[in-house]
Amino acid sequence: MRSRRCGFLPVVEHHAGQRVVGVVTDRDIALHLAWADVPASQAAVSACMTAHPRTVAPDTELEEAARAMEELAVHRLPVVEDGRLVGVLSVKDIALAARKQWARAGPNIPSRQMTEIVEAIAAARIPSGR
Repeated sequence: MRSRRCGFLPVVEHHAGQRVVGVVTDRDIALHLAWADVPASQAAVSACMTAHPRTVAPDTELEEAARAMEELAVHRLPVVEDGRLVGVLSVKDIALAARKQWARAGPNIPSRQMTEIVEAIAAARIPSGR
């Protein structure tokens, strides 16, 4: 994660199969290491990750994905097709898509709603027990 400068990784069952079994963030790792009081070299990804994450399909409407992010207080969702990881959708991706839509059609009510959703995701707190 450090070398790629990313804060999120999907965890797959087998590299070839690409079935998503979890997700891990830099925050998940830091919190686990502080809680477990072990060096990173002795911690397994499975101990830090969120198992069975919510995923979306490539054809999922952006508004639906954004609402899921808001409900779960997450900034990224794995994109899965036919049981295989094909990408990751982020809040930034949604914001860029909304900006492109505004450039083409000008401000409209659905775009404003999308902006409100993105802002709510960014402000959301992680639910307790997660």
